[in-house]
Amino acid sequence: MARKIYTTDDQLLGSYLQNLLQSAGYSVLTQKTRVESAQGGHGFGAGNLNWNSELWLIRDADLASAQQVLQQALSRESA
Repeated sequence: MARKIYTTDDQLLGSYLQNLLQSAGYSVLTQKTRVESAQGGHGFGAGNLNWNSELWLIRDADLASAQQVLQQALSRESA
């Protein structure tokens, strides 16, 4: 069963992490979800519409090693 392993509102980061995991041999899917923020005025269309990228790992057996790859990549990005 697929398991969600990462969520981000940064579309470029989501694509980068998906490519990184796939190039390391992991089967990964990306699902984009809409998130409506309540900032702004009142009424229809007042909120901003944002998108989140969710990374889903297909094989549960790969979970620990895939999370390690993500942690290493994210620690390099923040350094």
